[in-house]
Amino acid sequence: MRMLSLIVSAFLLTAATPPVPEVLKPYIKGDRFDPGDYKWMKGRFPDATPEEKAQDKQVSEWLIACYEDDLAAFRVELRALGIADPKMINTTSRNPLCSQVASAPDVHHWTSFDAFQHSVDKAAPIADAYLMAVKVAKAMGAAKTPKLHDILIARPLGEQMLRVGAGWGEGDMAGAPAVSDDVQAVIVSRLLLAAAVEDHDNTQWLKALVARQGWPKRSEIGEDAAEQAWLLVQHADADPAFQLSSLRLMEPLMAKGEVSKDDYAYLYDRVMLKIAGKQRYATQAMCDNGRRVPQPLEDEKAVDRLRADVGLAPVAVYLAGMDQTYGRCPPGQPR
Repeated sequence: MRMLSLIVSAFLLTAATPPVPEVLKPYIKGDRFDPGDYKWMKGRFPDATPEEKAQDKQVSEWLIACYEDDLAAFRVELRALGIADPKMINTTSRNPLCSQVASAPDVHHWTSFDAFQHSVDKAAPIADAYLMAVKVAKAMGAAKTPKLHDILIARPLGEQMLRVGAGWGEGDMAGAPAVSDDVQAVIVSRLLLAAAVEDHDNTQWLKALVARQGWPKRSEIGEDAAEQAWLLVQHADADPAFQLSSLRLMEPLMAKGEVSKDDYAYLYDRVMLKIAGKQRYATQAMCDNGRRVPQPLEDEKAVDRLRADVGLAPVAVYLAGMDQTYGRCPPGQPR
């Protein structure tokens, strides 16, 4: 009975999100948001009219309500799974429209909407070309058979290309066309918006799969496809209860060799940082005064031993590899 009450409470909390602000409606089709000409953002700039500022205030309040409603629902769902005090650190909205709108660029790069629009005009053809490349790659790389192995291999391609692209000019994207910081900010925001859509769709697909047949086993789908299933749940950050449930399904399978130990470790850290505030295997890093360091750890002294237990390299080696892939942390950036 208590479980039913918690689930009903979560539904009511989620349903309480206020309606979409009028200024956003022309940019929305179904559950997809296209920033278009960005005029819905005009209220964020110093030269905005009182009406534009009021409209932007409505958007900000709507985004806050989305986040707070989802946060409350997440806590209810996690308590139903036995987590007494979910910390909910660095969570994202589960509402697909909210997460897409929230991906808009920070306006600190610009002093006026006209200046921002100039950057948008420069960024648009570059972002559009990259997004078209993602679309073509997904079509060409789509599963050629209905086998779960083939579907899983193909499924993460879009979000992976978008995540790599969001590192524009650094690491694996060091060879991307050189652009100014303001233009890059617009490009990255467009790619992150598309990634939010991919993550939402992938999460819904994987949840349905797991509900039907449980967590995919390596012996049934192959090690390469099992790796892709893990990647999808690793990026299901807008559904922490699903991530935790998946982690619990994976644990007994790991003991039987049906789930990779390092996949389990990465998901453990991703989930526990959100709900408990600490990780075990130091797989999640952050920038601290120009250095890449692990986010808070359960046991800092034992971390290299714990990593070795699941087949992971020492922390120092891992962090150096992240610098090479994603680029070094900006100097002086605080934690």
